[in-house]
Amino acid sequence: MSEAGDFTISLFMVSDWRVGTGTGIHGYADRLVQREGEDPGDVSRGPAAPVIPAKSLVGVWRDACELAAHALDGGPVGVWHDWLVFLFGGSGITGTGVLRPAALALEGPLRLPGRLPDLLRSRPRVAWAATFRKPGVAIDGHTGAAKADMLRFEEMARAGVTLEGRGRIDGFTDLDQPQRDAAVALLDAGARLLETIGGKRRRGAGRCRMTIEGVGFAPEWTPPPSNDVVPPPTALPCAVADEPATTAAATRPGWECAELVITVEQPVLAAATVLGNVVKGADHIPGWCLMPEVTRRLGGAAHALVRRGDLVVTAATPRSARGARTLPVPRVLVHRKGESRVSGNRMAGDGQLGKPYRSGYVVPEGDETHTIVMPASTVRMHNSVRDDVQRPTRDIGGVYVYRALAAGTVLHAEVRVRAGALEPGWQNGLTGRWRIGRSSKDDYGQVTVEVRPAAVRQRSGTGQGSLLRVWLLSDLLVRDLRLRPSTHVDDVRRALEQALARAGARVSLTRETERQDGRVGVALGAHRTESWHRGWGLPRPTLYGLAAGSCLTFRVDGGPIDQAVLAEVRTSGVGERRAEGFGQVELDHDLLLRPVGDDTSCAPLVRPEPAPVSGPRLMEPGEKGYEDARIFERAAWRSEIHRMCERIKGDARRRSRIIPAGVSITQVNALREITREPSPERAESRLLWLTRTRTGRPGWPPEAVGSLHGLFADPGTIWTLLGLPEEQLVVTRDGVAFLRAELRGEALRVLVDACLAAHARDEAGQAAVGGEK
Repeated sequence: MSEAGDFTISLFMVSDWRVGTGTGIHGYADRLVQREGEDPGDVSRGPAAPVIPAKSLVGVWRDACELAAHALDGGPVGVWHDWLVFLFGGSGITGTGVLRPAALALEGPLRLPGRLPDLLRSRPRVAWAATFRKPGVAIDGHTGAAKADMLRFEEMARAGVTLEGRGRIDGFTDLDQPQRDAAVALLDAGARLLETIGGKRRRGAGRCRMTIEGVGFAPEWTPPPSNDVVPPPTALPCAVADEPATTAAATRPGWECAELVITVEQPVLAAATVLGNVVKGADHIPGWCLMPEVTRRLGGAAHALVRRGDLVVTAATPRSARGARTLPVPRVLVHRKGESRVSGNRMAGDGQLGKPYRSGYVVPEGDETHTIVMPASTVRMHNSVRDDVQRPTRDIGGVYVYRALAAGTVLHAEVRVRAGALEPGWQNGLTGRWRIGRSSKDDYGQVTVEVRPAAVRQRSGTGQGSLLRVWLLSDLLVRDLRLRPSTHVDDVRRALEQALARAGARVSLTRETERQDGRVGVALGAHRTESWHRGWGLPRPTLYGLAAGSCLTFRVDGGPIDQAVLAEVRTSGVGERRAEGFGQVELDHDLLLRPVGDDTSCAPLVRPEPAPVSGPRLMEPGEKGYEDARIFERAAWRSEIHRMCERIKGDARRRSRIIPAGVSITQVNALREITREPSPERAESRLLWLTRTRTGRPGWPPEAVGSLHGLFADPGTIWTLLGLPEEQLVVTRDGVAFLRAELRGEALRVLVDACLAAHARDEAGQAAVGGEK
């Protein structure tokens, strides 16, 4: 472990194992193994490598550390249990009030080593061989027999492989040496006690050996050198300072802007909505979810800018298939029922009837206008296991489902700072790998952020007369005269007047709902945001307001409004909590006034597809993951050998090259023993003895004798006869030559056995027909 608390985890699987997704594929398996970076049941892009999710590892690791802490403390309480809570966080069922977040964090699931996961993507046949299907039944508890109609097939991952991952202890640098020794000792003890993982552990599956490499982890476990183990820190890592830093006000006009290009590496669960046992995340990353990481990276002065409204973090919205930025689709755009393309713009007076969009994003400029983008999501099932019954139960969470923003999604956001408020080059500190959203300590929330310089966008606007059209790019939070959260248009009007006044325009606004020409002036929706305050360890108040995509029209008295004022409002926002991305607006945007009509060129509802990648080079001997790849290659070859032998078995013409007609069953059965000879020389000698001509028994046809001698003598004949797609069955450079030599004898046995079975069946059928005649 380094001074920063990083370490490497290796998990060697002694037996077959499975960490299931909770779903199946009809006609293939009832329970699937969790694979890397894919939705359960989505095999359209080919299978990926099996993984062990970080949530599964943390759960069994915590159980093992609980056992170690109980032994070291001599009971259920003590200083080692305090370290258990420090490392793995509060339990949630203890009822002790504020829960402590976990200091232990894993960087995603445990994966196969080296380049092997990427190679398996390019070789689907080998990737499918990484798992196999295992049949099972349900047993009736009263009769002890199998229940009727309860046959099932479960996918299992193969044994003998090593999976690797990385982890860290947050706040490790703030610990003194005795505290570091105690934290490392408990984690090391739990790792040595961890013996099984995944499903069917009590039936022999999932046996494993876990090792940790890093500073402080030794080959043999030793307790801390001090006799009296020091307790962990008691202060919460997310505590808020009593006296936050201050900064001087900006002296220059205008804003500085940095564009964040966010690539999702692990599914992001942000702005989650709980519906029963389903936790549904947003299809974007809200600004308030990005704000903590932005302020942490910019330093203490950023907190003062947030309080003063001089720093704004916008929501991250997905980009289109061509890489263009998107905005929440305006609710004045409609689509016909059962269709996805845009059919009309009610604010432009198209006169089209349809349903307004409640989700999705639109490209505001360019040739992709009216293209609706729906980001992909991933669904994963989890559970909380109760220790005494070893099953998920409702009182501790039970079985629950996460629906999160899928890995591979690329989003764009902006960080805006008043000009001169921060030192030049402040944007550089935002680049790197972030963890955001819910459950970010394990399988969720890891993103890569790239910062691009950007200028605050200046738009000329195309307002008609004295009308001001407003398009909400994020939720808008306003209050009524009694300071209650409101979605009333009059309260929005008052907040917009205040924003214009701050920007230097003293005007009066009057709302318009529908004009005489049939153009709709208002299209609204409401949304509520539930969130959690990590610093206090308590839920925050519900944030209720107008939803992103809502559109309003106001008549301006006292105008016209200067374009510089409109630009300031677009940049700083309207309403409350503007620094967190709420209240972002577009004013008099061209899209709101652009008619759609019956234009059939509008693109349909699409999802951005990942860019194609070229196949990587094959693995070299000695490379990391080489031995694990050979396990999958061997299984893929065996599966293909059996498949091709079944094909030859059903073809009488091809089968006759091995088992000729007119030879007795006794003679051809002797071939079974010849294929099982360990020495090729002995097999050739026995074949010569078997096929020689003898008086009193039918002889072997000469062409059959030649084929059999070539099959047993020439190492390449069996592979020519089988015709395997060898290049698609290997991910190592020397895989073809190695497996040809290793599996030649096995391929001979399988082929001869299959042909003998078909030959005996045909002979028996002909004898039965002859007997009836």
